[in-house]
Amino acid sequence: MLDRRTEAVSIPDQRPLPARLRRVLAADPEAIALTFEDRGYPWAFLGSAVDEVDRLLTDAGAPGAHRVGIVLRNRPGHLAALVAVIATGREVVTLSPFHGDLALAEDITATAPQILVASAGDWARPGVAEAAAELGAIPLETGEDDVPLLPRAAAWPIAPFPADRSDIAVLMQTSGTTGRPKRVALTYRKLTAAFEASGTPVSSTEVRLRRHPSILWTSLVHIGGLYFAVANVAAGLQTALLEQFDVHRWAELVRRTRPRRVRLAPAALRMVLHSDLPADTFEGVEQVSSGTAPLAPEDADRFTARFGVPVLSVYGATEFAGAIAGWDLALYREWWEAKRGSVGRPFSGIELRIVDGETGEPVPAGGVGALEAKGAQLPGNGGWVRTTDLASLDADGFLFIHGRADDAINRGGFKIVPSVLEDALRTHPVVQDAAAVGIPDARLGEVPVVAVTLRDGARPAGGELRAWLAQRLARYHLPTEIRIVDELPRTPSMKVSRPEVRALFEAPAVGE
Repeated sequence: MLDRRTEAVSIPDQRPLPARLRRVLAADPEAIALTFEDRGYPWAFLGSAVDEVDRLLTDAGAPGAHRVGIVLRNRPGHLAALVAVIATGREVVTLSPFHGDLALAEDITATAPQILVASAGDWARPGVAEAAAELGAIPLETGEDDVPLLPRAAAWPIAPFPADRSDIAVLMQTSGTTGRPKRVALTYRKLTAAFEASGTPVSSTEVRLRRHPSILWTSLVHIGGLYFAVANVAAGLQTALLEQFDVHRWAELVRRTRPRRVRLAPAALRMVLHSDLPADTFEGVEQVSSGTAPLAPEDADRFTARFGVPVLSVYGATEFAGAIAGWDLALYREWWEAKRGSVGRPFSGIELRIVDGETGEPVPAGGVGALEAKGAQLPGNGGWVRTTDLASLDADGFLFIHGRADDAINRGGFKIVPSVLEDALRTHPVVQDAAAVGIPDARLGEVPVVAVTLRDGARPAGGELRAWLAQRLARYHLPTEIRIVDELPRTPSMKVSRPEVRALFEAPAVGE
């Protein structure tokens, strides 16, 4: 970094989202905005990161630099850096700390950030500093105490970066559940539309800080974590941050903070359901929101029966900047018994339709086809956007997801949707979770195989699981192998990683 200090001069970004974040940060600087590992951080902690971004870049001689890569961990300094980049109208490039060293360095090179923010530990990883040096990027380090961002000496010349900001707020990496992750550009306009559709008052000039905390455990590199990290600030909500999901640590936080709403991905919900938590854990909680992956209605009902809290599914994707359909409590009370298994109705400003995957012609109500969506927060210029999901819309406007078109296993011409296999196995008393994938077969092209995790102490008899499926599914659905594993490989958002499941079957099982 250049050895000089100058007065940071910046013109505040007047777009609705950056302006909203700055208003909230300035409302009551000494009030608690964030808790992490039993420590509270005031709004001033987040606000200081906004000032530091401008000052540090000016000191580096590049005040116009705008593309900021952040190796995002669920820690206070990282969350502060994320908020600061959005509040100053710059572009966040999400970089995953869960990548191996080589993959992380390659991702830095491929996305070409002008500023790179990482913890001291991540800066020390092989290839990270070298990738930043090749780009001439400005290095910044996350702080662990009272200072969220720190300067870091650069042993390389800083590149001259033009002040050519775009409308991109986040260059987000998808979770890579079905293949190699790809990058999706989320603009300020689309993020604002997504927040407004969910009730976050981005355009309002009124600021009211709220005491009920929002527990955030989803990784910040996933849309669910990043979305709520920023939305909490925009709404004036206190965030209770966890570095990763642990059933008992999370439950203790629920008991201590008594939030009105909590969020649990289906995998986390099943972990809670199969735990030894007492029934009063959720006292005061009004609803559980569940998204990122399909949730079996049986799991939702078991959770509600045990803990007394309704589970409300939502449907969305990284490309949509969050959820576009879901349940609320009023819908749940009126419709759940009749619409079990639905992911709810489209949110305000969203239109949905089902079309034939080949012809594009609309499918009648209740028919299964490709899901298309339209709305301000979606990609494109306002037209219909084709998703990779197979879905149906009933006559009452409720959306049902039947699997992913690109996940379908083609067994000699018979199409198998993995979720059908998985849902059938999850109904077996000893099965905790299941993941089905297709593997190559010389005769049929593809055949289904399934990895299964069991409940504690359970052990099915030989052939028991296959017999269970044979009683419930067509013969062509039956997997050629069911492999019991200790845990299913997952992405940071706790979705099953199908490429890694497929890799399990490329190696022989233990004892073979």
